[in-house]
Amino acid sequence: MVYVSMTGFRPRGIAQLPRFWWRTLQSLAQARRAAGIVAVQAKIIDGTYHTLTAWSDLVSMRGFVTSGAHLQAVKSFRKLGTGRIFGYAPDQVPDWVTVYRLWQLHGREV
Repeated sequence: MVYVSMTGFRPRGIAQLPRFWWRTLQSLAQARRAAGIVAVQAKIIDGTYHTLTAWSDLVSMRGFVTSGAHLQAVKSFRKLGTGRIFGYAPDQVPDWVTVYRLWQLHGREV
């Protein structure tokens, strides 16, 4: 079993993009080095910036979310834009399309 998380973020406007990208690049670098990381992907779909991460376990994901660059990104989230998150624990890492569809159906506003 793994833990999979998808975030979709929409910046409030073009003025927010530099800060958003700075936070995103730092968070992606942190994720790639994090304990328990299995996969990291990012895509832009219809103006929404998505990240998909897969973790060996929920504890590893929570350790990432509550530390470092990602924690700083979370603190500035509402200033920079709006978004939705979705996470679940499948038996294996699913493909992007599967997680995206689930995110569309079950993602919660943050």
